[in-house]
Amino acid sequence: MRLSNSYLSIPAVLLLQTARAIELDINSYSSIKTAAAQVAKDLADEFWDPRSYSGVPSTYFWWQHGALLGAYVDYWAMTGDDTYNDNVTVGWLKGVGPGLDLLPQEHSFDIGNDDQGFWSIMSMDAVERVFPETEAQKQIGAGFLEITQTVHNTQADRWDNETCGGGLRWQIVTVKNGYNYKNTISNGLYFQQSARLARYTGNKTYAEAAEMSYEWMRKTKLIQDDFWINDGADIPDCKAITSKRWTYNYGTILAGCAAMYNFTEGSKRAYWKEQLDGVLNSTYATFVDRDTGAIKEIQCQETDTCNADQRSFKAYLIRWMGYTAQVAPYTYSSIMQTIRKNAELAAATCTGQPGGTACGLKWNVGPQWDGKHGLGEQISAMEVIQNTAPSVAPVGYLFNKDNGGKSKSNPGGQGGTKRVKSPFDTKSTYYRYVLPNYNITGADRAGAAIITLLVIAGLGGIMAFVTTG
Repeated sequence: MRLSNSYLSIPAVLLLQTARAIELDINSYSSIKTAAAQVAKDLADEFWDPRSYSGVPSTYFWWQHGALLGAYVDYWAMTGDDTYNDNVTVGWLKGVGPGLDLLPQEHSFDIGNDDQGFWSIMSMDAVERVFPETEAQKQIGAGFLEITQTVHNTQADRWDNETCGGGLRWQIVTVKNGYNYKNTISNGLYFQQSARLARYTGNKTYAEAAEMSYEWMRKTKLIQDDFWINDGADIPDCKAITSKRWTYNYGTILAGCAAMYNFTEGSKRAYWKEQLDGVLNSTYATFVDRDTGAIKEIQCQETDTCNADQRSFKAYLIRWMGYTAQVAPYTYSSIMQTIRKNAELAAATCTGQPGGTACGLKWNVGPQWDGKHGLGEQISAMEVIQNTAPSVAPVGYLFNKDNGGKSKSNPGGQGGTKRVKSPFDTKSTYYRYVLPNYNITGADRAGAAIITLLVIAGLGGIMAFVTTG
């Protein structure tokens, strides 16, 4: 993680702040669309260039590009505005990489299981939203469902039974700090991915993977009996636990439980309802400010110590709360009440610079900008505003293969990244991936490059909104 340098000083905030707030009437679909469009434009103008090396400024990691793509998939689904769809496709093809497994060479040293997982969950968002796939995308095997299934298979290969009785390590590259840490977000994304694949495809093998990963997190106390969700634990036995609580960890577990609730029946559904209720109630108790109703990042928000990653975490909790409300409808009323309240609070902070509509991190301070400006603040405001749309309009449906889903299935996808035995695990069966070496033909590589260029060439004036640096 790295700290962002995009904060403005508080004196500068006081001098620059204007009264041009983003107006939002959460009972009006037109108002929701207009407000979401402004935040989406501000986010794209300053923080997103899908043609660049990482897609986002250098102060942010590659995983946030995948998270950002998911926000624009949501935006299209909730508003019907396809302004950014071509850019999503361009950014997606960059992330897929020639190995077709979301392990692109350019980020070979940066990618952890959580990074890959965020891109894969974005892909699942596109599958369930029936986000448009191009023919070129399909021809190279880069369809959204195919890629999610491929990532699932590669991560299943990395499941490590030699330490802690199971689980995914945080990092893939053995020499990176974090290789000896099993964090909740990596395992939670794997759980959510498996559960959503089960719900979408009807394949019980995915449900079994979801059950296994969830049971492991409960057993190791990453998810405690009182549904306090910890950040992670150190190998070899996962007894040393990091107890910090982050919104996105709760969110990814919440969405996985909701998908399993939707997929199962009878006693199993009763079990997943119990788990879902526990996580949701814990989320409210942990992160919702009692005085204002605002969602807070409790580990760092009030102390102004959130780094560039952490400043975006609320976006994913809200995205996955919206998902939960749809696939577990009995939660809809309480979740939508929370989202609608926070949409109003977030919009009231959008008076910042540059432009007079930048949104803040602290939604609990009233109708004012707190001086915090960055990708995280914008993506969080965007998600909370657009996720109010289902409360006033029939939008944002989540489909499955038997009910409107169109993405091609390829459950046997293995990707093109070379798998080798790790020299650091001489006595185990644990494998690592050598990311720069791809098992893919020159014709495929050339075809992927040509397709990307063709897509970019077709964007025309639409690309004018992004930063080219």
